Amino acid sequence: MAGASYCAGSIAAGPEVLVYPAGPSVPENLLRIELRLAQPLHGPLIVEHVKLEGTDGQPIDDVFLDLPLSSADGRRVTLLLHPGRVKSGLGANLRLGRALKTGSAVVLVVDDPAVGAPIRKSWQVVAPDTVAPHPQDWTLSAPAAGSYMPLIVHMDGAINSSSEALIAIRGRNGKRLSGTITLVDSETQWQFVPTRRWRPGRYALVTHPDLEDEAGNRACAVYEMPNASVAPCDHGTVTYFSVAANGGVANGSGRRGGPTR
Repeated sequence: MAGASYCAGSIAAGPEVLVYPAGPSVPENLLRIELRLAQPLHGPLIVEHVKLEGTDGQPIDDVFLDLPLSSADGRRVTLLLHPGRVKSGLGANLRLGRALKTGSAVVLVVDDPAVGAPIRKSWQVVAPDTVAPHPQDWTLSAPAAGSYMPLIVHMDGAINSSSEALIAIRGRNGKRLSGTITLVDSETQWQFVPTRRWRPGRYALVTHPDLEDEAGNRACAVYEMPNASVAPCDHGTVTYFSVAANGGVANGSGRRGGPTR
């Protein structure tokens, strides 16, 4: 969206620590785990205090890169699974295979004073995700004018939690609408509540081209394809919808728009 920052939406408050993916399962080719903290980190997170355990309770070796990424405010930490093991054909993948195995169960254990109380989160590992997200196929449940009802976007699969800010609402004046963003239903539903009441008219749901799912697939390139990380994604999508007194109706499927950066 021209002239709009993709960092604008605020995130709904939650428990002491939120772990993403939030659902009960993850794909075998999962790329990232995100921690969201109610309070900033007390110090740098040490990767030796972060483990992914198998069903036998033993840590899985060589899962993470030694590079936890913290946000500027210290309230978000991204744990990167080793991409060399995730992507087929790379050296670490050929030598060790993927760290996660379809049909198994894994438990994330974070025991570092920097995050406060210990964290545990379990997942069932399901088949690899090799399908790109298709925002043009998402469906919208639009709100009624005069209300603070959420716009609800039903996506075609789970997105990476950090990609929630790469979705925006363009208002009637062509500018980004301010409001609160929430990801629910295992990151398959995006909800937006505006700062001000909805007014009747035509709006647009805009996605940034860098939006990814939890396996690093973008609309223009699945992660498994060669050179996926440098494949140019020049355009996002634009989906128009109307807000009316008796509730809005999405009126047009997503389309490739001009540059949305």
